[in-house]
Amino acid sequence: MQTRIIMVIAGAIVVLIGGGLWWWKSSQTPVAPVPVSTPGEAPAKLPEEGEVPSTPGVQGVVLPSLEASDDFVREQVSLLSPGMAEWLKQDDLVRRFAVVIDNARVGDYPRRQLGFLVPTAKFPVRQEGDRTLLDPDGYHRYDSFVDTAISVDPQRAAALLRTLSPLLVESLQELGAKDSDPTTAIRESIEQVLATPELEGDIEVVQPKVYYQFADPNLESLKPLQKQLLRMGPQNLARIKSYLTQVKAHL
Repeated sequence: MQTRIIMVIAGAIVVLIGGGLWWWKSSQTPVAPVPVSTPGEAPAKLPEEGEVPSTPGVQGVVLPSLEASDDFVREQVSLLSPGMAEWLKQDDLVRRFAVVIDNARVGDYPRRQLGFLVPTAKFPVRQEGDRTLLDPDGYHRYDSFVDTAISVDPQRAAALLRTLSPLLVESLQELGAKDSDPTTAIRESIEQVLATPELEGDIEVVQPKVYYQFADPNLESLKPLQKQLLRMGPQNLARIKSYLTQVKAHL
């Protein structure tokens, strides 16, 4: 059973689905600038109490070309979560995200695009008699990923995704995607995550060759994305589902 991780839903969902994107935890939220009106204009409207301000820098912008978009994406994502700097060192960020959501929408896991997110800790199992079980301590390998993914305000994450939509359309078209609408792709990716069963108790695995597999054929027949989410543990999965439900509502 592969130990590599997907997000989102990421990551991605965040930038991907916020995924996500997302490995290093953000501990602060940028303060929205105070709108200033110029002479002859009506006074700028301040956000009402309880209202989420628009994501800074994403309204009324002129998007760069797809080829020159990395710096723009880094700047905008950093406004949402400065802790994502390590992920943003990758190149072709929009294209990478397009591959992630195009795979995730059908339940696949793009290992090459997200390989840098692989946990460094060994995949842990424990023995109970003649049974091999997932070690719950292994779930914590994904805590930082989930913490970062859900640290971005869902409404602002959705706003940034809408801003990047023209670049994502171009990237999805390059991939030959049947439907190049990024909002549809992200929604379908989220649905794959939400369809993942939530399990409690021991989870038995077997090792027929190199990698572990779920002993339960019903679990082993799940989509690769869903099986990876199960390896993150029930608490992390529940947190991701709750967050992505909110992101979906703002798309």
